[in-house]
Amino acid sequence: MTSATALPSVDARVPPIRIRLVHLVIGLVTLSVAVRVIGLGLRPLWLDEGYSVYAIEQTWHDLWTIVPSYETHPPFYYSILKLWSMVFGTSATVVRSLSVLISVVTIPVVIATALEVEKQEPSGRPLLRAGIAGLLAACSPMLIYLDQQARPYALMVLAYAIATRGLLKLLREFRSGGAGSFGSWALLTVGTVVTLWSHNLGVLYAFCLAAALAPAWLARPANASRIKHGLVAATGILLLYAPCLLITARQVGTWGTSWLTWEPSKLLELFGFYSIPFEALTIGSAVAALIMLLLVKRAVQHDAAGPGWTSGRVLLLLWWGPTILAIGISALYIPVFLARTLAGTLIPAYVALAGVVARTVSPRERLFLAAALPITLVPAAVQTALQPASEKWDQAAAYLERVVGPADQVWIYPNDSVLALRKTAPSSAYRIRQLPADFPAVTFKGINRSGSPATPSMTSNQARLVATDSAIRAIPTIWLVTRQIWIFDPNADLEHALMRSRRPGKAQKWGYIEVRPYYAK
Repeated sequence: MTSATALPSVDARVPPIRIRLVHLVIGLVTLSVAVRVIGLGLRPLWLDEGYSVYAIEQTWHDLWTIVPSYETHPPFYYSILKLWSMVFGTSATVVRSLSVLISVVTIPVVIATALEVEKQEPSGRPLLRAGIAGLLAACSPMLIYLDQQARPYALMVLAYAIATRGLLKLLREFRSGGAGSFGSWALLTVGTVVTLWSHNLGVLYAFCLAAALAPAWLARPANASRIKHGLVAATGILLLYAPCLLITARQVGTWGTSWLTWEPSKLLELFGFYSIPFEALTIGSAVAALIMLLLVKRAVQHDAAGPGWTSGRVLLLLWWGPTILAIGISALYIPVFLARTLAGTLIPAYVALAGVVARTVSPRERLFLAAALPITLVPAAVQTALQPASEKWDQAAAYLERVVGPADQVWIYPNDSVLALRKTAPSSAYRIRQLPADFPAVTFKGINRSGSPATPSMTSNQARLVATDSAIRAIPTIWLVTRQIWIFDPNADLEHALMRSRRPGKAQKWGYIEVRPYYAK
């Protein structure tokens, strides 16, 4: 009996498991929701999320005119979050839920993008390619970390995924001699515009999208309709981005004064960024990290080889382009490299990695990769979702509630720390003084060490005047709350000034948050 005749009898006894696309989408969407809602409300809002809540508490006029003068992110995400909060409230769980919802919508887009690449570069295993891409996006520790925050990164990731999908569709339609369908141009246009409006570094993503489209758009034979549609799309993008560009131009004066720094050693962060962050590494997740780094190597080798402007090369440009631009700008001009701002590049990266798995010739190796990834990645995703708070404002607030007397005063330096502290303890009765002035202190003439005019630092003379003010002599204890004080007061000017007239007590620390009492002599 030959193997061909033996197969029917085996199938009769063990029915094959058939997974349809709809089952794959539902399963991965459900998985993405599950790992993102775990621990969603266990952590207090941290500083950046405090900025988000503060922004949505402003009037619509102030949100679009005053807030952009000191907040680095465009007001588009805050506007969506404001509408969301008007319906559901402003608790930590609620404001973070918007990011979770946006990230869940990203999963079907990633799957559709992987299937689009499959049409152009067939592996013969479309569901495997789509499934691995969707799994990586659903269980990415980096994406989960960002998707559990009330910040604009989830929106930027979704927008870049939509633009990538539209671009790849146009690539296929150009090859068939078409000018590109309205739907494909619309996906690229809308995705690019929202990417630009999601983050100031969205311009890097938009540049790479244009660079990825140009070779296919300008390819011969020339197509007048294709050129016309491209010019219309580019014009629409520029017109819709123009207001955001004007907002960004108002912040040029603060560029170069940010707390961000650049060192070549920061490149090491990319290993964890495109695999498993170092904080989430365990024995099991280390296996996932090694597999993903292996897939990265194979993806770069495969997609960079061969003639023509292929979908694989497009993915490489969309993946590494913004990263290389951020590194170059940081090294040559001003520091802008921050791993989380590159979150959008994870989408083309995961689609490219999924293609490596689908193209693997060896059935045994392919089975190992397809099985090992979910087995090791899902626990890493859960661990990331349950990780403790990076800023323990709840513990600092609880400590202040216990120790601050009715006549005492709590000083907060820098002033923006009040955004997180007050959201953690909104009913606190103690008196608060923000230094050097109430947030946003845009009119205070100090030192801009934060990169934002709303959070200036004091000079040594200003710190001395604050600490020796006769109006504070009657305060029994001043409780100084500082955050990353080595950035905002590197010479400890305020501490030294207070010690001239007061007796310092023992400090309590929670990471880079510190509370120290200064008793009246």
